[in-house]
Amino acid sequence: MENALITSKLDEVSFLRLAEQRGFQLIDTSFIETLNWEALTPDDLKQMQERSVWQDHEKLFALRNDFTDQLVRYYQQYDRQHESVAYSGPIVRHQKIQTQLGLECYQPTIQAMQRAFTTFYDYIREALRDDIDYVIIGHYELVHLLLGDQQTDAVMTALAQRNISVLATLLGIEHPLVQLLQTPTQEQLQQLNTRFDASHHIVATLNHWDSFFRSLGIKAIHLDLTPQPPRSYYKGIFMNAVLTERNTTLNGGYYKGNLEGFGLGLTL
Repeated sequence: MENALITSKLDEVSFLRLAEQRGFQLIDTSFIETLNWEALTPDDLKQMQERSVWQDHEKLFALRNDFTDQLVRYYQQYDRQHESVAYSGPIVRHQKIQTQLGLECYQPTIQAMQRAFTTFYDYIREALRDDIDYVIIGHYELVHLLLGDQQTDAVMTALAQRNISVLATLLGIEHPLVQLLQTPTQEQLQQLNTRFDASHHIVATLNHWDSFFRSLGIKAIHLDLTPQPPRSYYKGIFMNAVLTERNTTLNGGYYKGNLEGFGLGLTL
């Protein structure tokens, strides 16, 4: 049996080679980030508990904990040279080191986003000899469609806790959100289409990705109604593809703040 370290390094190389073949520009960024106290955003401050951070005189340093987040900060200071990039390297979260592989598409078309997913899917099957067991999809703006001006603190807390009984009390048993939460997750998108116009951009986006996954042979697709975005710049579609054999998940989504993009990441 081949040494586990060699296997892990070869997995990284296989990913980078495939990404380059598919037209992604390979990039390498510093494992140590220099942070500016005065420029730290609320997102940055919320991450501090999971980050490895230290101060040297007047400078603040941190070990990288997320490539997408690092690149968002980087491109606020420097001009972007490429439309799509690929990377691999270590990240540290809660003092645990992992290897992250990732793809980013900037100002992406739907075709570019799906090309990124297909690239990862081919890598999972061909290099890792694994497959995708099921996919969870959602849209970070879906809650606004479902709740409108009913997004009170009490409702949002109950939603985060998936407390259907409290939501039924606050919103009424016939409320679309309550009805959806009482529906099996694999059937929720179909139910959503019966309650809202399929041409609405949120519903249409979810339907488009559902059809795309099914075209790849991925049939187990679940809708997630309850997530809160991990960063404020995540605005639209997101997906979590759970692998069949490995205890890991391909995560990604669309973001738009100072930088517009779509990213996918897999930790080995």
